Amino acid sequence: MITVLEKPIPFGGGIALPPNKAISLEQPLEKAKLPSLIKIPLRQHIGSPAKSLVKAGDLVLKGQLIAEAQGYISAPIHASTSGIVKEIAEHAMPNPSGAKSTCIVIEPDGKETWFDDQAPIDDYYSLSPVEVQQKIWQAGIVGLGGAGFPSAVKIIPGLSLDIELLILNAAECEPYISCDETLIRNYAKDVVTGVEVLAHALQVDECVIAIEDNKTEAIEVLKEALEQYAEIEIKLMLVSSLYPAGGEKQLIKSITGIEVPAEGLPVDAGIVVYNVGTAVAVKNAIIDDTPLISRIVTVTGPGIEQARNLEILFGTPINEIIEQCGGYSDQFEYLIMGGPMMGFRLHSDNVPLIKTTNCLLAAGSEPQASNIKESACIRCDECVAVCPINLQPQQLHWHAKEFNNDRLHDYRLFDCIECGCCSYVCPSHIPLVDEFRLAKSNIWNRKRMQLEAEQHKSRYLNKQARVEQLKKDKVKKRTAVIDEKANDKLAMQKKQDAIAAAVNRVKQKRKDREN
Repeated sequence: MITVLEKPIPFGGGIALPPNKAISLEQPLEKAKLPSLIKIPLRQHIGSPAKSLVKAGDLVLKGQLIAEAQGYISAPIHASTSGIVKEIAEHAMPNPSGAKSTCIVIEPDGKETWFDDQAPIDDYYSLSPVEVQQKIWQAGIVGLGGAGFPSAVKIIPGLSLDIELLILNAAECEPYISCDETLIRNYAKDVVTGVEVLAHALQVDECVIAIEDNKTEAIEVLKEALEQYAEIEIKLMLVSSLYPAGGEKQLIKSITGIEVPAEGLPVDAGIVVYNVGTAVAVKNAIIDDTPLISRIVTVTGPGIEQARNLEILFGTPINEIIEQCGGYSDQFEYLIMGGPMMGFRLHSDNVPLIKTTNCLLAAGSEPQASNIKESACIRCDECVAVCPINLQPQQLHWHAKEFNNDRLHDYRLFDCIECGCCSYVCPSHIPLVDEFRLAKSNIWNRKRMQLEAEQHKSRYLNKQARVEQLKKDKVKKRTAVIDEKANDKLAMQKKQDAIAAAVNRVKQKRKDREN
């Protein structure tokens, strides 16, 4: 039995950061303008990329399925507007490396004509949990908190395991990002309905919406929505605004006191966590039968002329979004996708907005930062004090420098959530998180290479075995032919001997009669 605490408890570690959210909350939420071109990547989620169902020249409608999921961890893709498919080709993606990926490029026709195969429902209780799970899957919903994990997969364990608690994560703790708060202010009723749909799918009785205690207006709006629209009991819990209070494991510990094991998942403890934006997407999919084709994005920072939150279609070029916000200011230095702690620099703004884009942060120039150079670790343990996972970043730093993968595993490198707290407080200005990301990437690449080598070796050995077996089969067949010929020769000899014996007997009988 999971007990939801009356008052949240500290999760350990973390840092207090200036929120810098007011600047993007001053303007009302608006829908972004229809772009001149839509580039929809086939991979906008964790797992296998989707497979295109359309070709160049096809007319597609808004909400139409244009790419199907491939495998268990994958998600389908839908057209975010109506228009003509111009091409299916490689285009630059919003990722740290600037690598390209396959995109379905659509030229909008400006009509925004919806795909007519929709079946809205009023009573979601008429659907079984399996049917809800299937509709979430078909709608292409992934986690909108940033991870991009296919949302339907989280429900599958709930169909076979005993899930006791559903947590809706509205703790938007990273500075500058305010898309979830904007969503709550504008769609609080949908948030509540989304929670209820998820509770029905997971068959849970205990539901909690967790939100930071400094989001005063969003808290009041949620309270009103819960009083007016909630048909089941949903608790509202105010958690610390200390960063990273919105981390999944930190949130679970704050609300329940339960520590999810280092290599475990919340579902192992009977808990499922969804982002607040994901809940609204679920409501849209189940009640309105609308797939996930857009999201609210925070466009902010000292390098942008007019910070705000916009509801943007997936595939919209980021440079057109920047233009709608007045363009870059004189202070602009570089563009980050995500927040200042966990986001990453974009190589170009000529890339599409995807499902996991929650924020576009136009960072300002910081002349003083260019004079700050990395120095040697002084073993001050400041990084240890702020780590919310209770890791030892300084030890990970040493072993990452030495490429000691065994020791990195011992010090739980892959438990690091890359929150950036250690890098932020490091007096030596060591880019610890960058080191850890690189170390993880190197280990993953090494494992991938080992796996590929093992697969190549396995294929080679299997081929050798087949060749040897073919040789053996040929020898066996040849031997069988020789044996068959020998047997035929022996049989013929026996037959000839029998005939000769019969002839001899006849001759002997004749001789005997003559005598």
